[in-house]
Amino acid sequence: MLSEKSLSAFLLLAETSNFQQAAKRMGVSNASLSRYISLAEEQVGFTLFNRQRGNSTLTRKGQAFLPVATKLQSDLTACADLATRIRLETDQVVHVGCGPLTPRTLIYPALRAAQAEYPGLRARIDVSARQAPIAMLEQGAIDIYVGDLTHTAEAENIELMMFEKRAVVFAAHVSHPLHNLENPSLNDVFSYPFASPHLHKHWRAAIAQALGGTAEASAKVDAMPTVESDDYAFLTTLLHDGLFVVGGMPETFADIFADGDIGFVQATPQIRWNICAARRTGEHHAAAQVFWEKLRDLSE
Repeated sequence: MLSEKSLSAFLLLAETSNFQQAAKRMGVSNASLSRYISLAEEQVGFTLFNRQRGNSTLTRKGQAFLPVATKLQSDLTACADLATRIRLETDQVVHVGCGPLTPRTLIYPALRAAQAEYPGLRARIDVSARQAPIAMLEQGAIDIYVGDLTHTAEAENIELMMFEKRAVVFAAHVSHPLHNLENPSLNDVFSYPFASPHLHKHWRAAIAQALGGTAEASAKVDAMPTVESDDYAFLTTLLHDGLFVVGGMPETFADIFADGDIGFVQATPQIRWNICAARRTGEHHAAAQVFWEKLRDLSE
């Protein structure tokens, strides 16, 4: 197999038939070009040129080899272009798994900041409350996970970044009966049809405990939610019916609060959102590293 330099030397000399011109175009000395041609002949196993002073023409075997060498150079160029494309795409795409509460609160601001610093960055965001994040990270299915990991077993090869705990808020249409209560309790909130993302068992346990930890509280939690969906665009649409209460973060409801039809329900006691980001330990490609750094800025 010809080396890249031997291949280039052969094609340039075949085109110019002149050592000096070929060497100049290749950016090497005449002696170096002669060495590359000799190496090419050694690698293919036959003489490629009839060497004459000022004029070197292809031998018959050299002429037969010329189209092969031309195709080889084309293939090498295509291979290099493809390798560059793969490298760039791999370095620019960050795969993020996250829970439903995080897209507007953490993913969006981190993504904006990351793209400002790294304009070529692209992102694939997989939103689901039912993910198995540690397994997905270990398998390389995602680069970073952002969500509630209190229910996830520890893993030695996983790096965690904790965020400040924030209280979950509840929203309901302004006509909802909850807005007529002076100090609504969680028990009041969950006495009405409730719509939310998937509630894993640790969320359920936390809510049951906040409701008093009684058998009645557990039974109420077991009957929740009335509507379950990890799509907050759908959940917030339900608020306009005036029947449902939806839990989330203030950012979750920012757009619909602006219309004046939906309002917060300040319920006590508060349930806190225990959120963190996770990734595998070790080296990370450029896009994933930039995104992680922007998440770190949000955690400080």
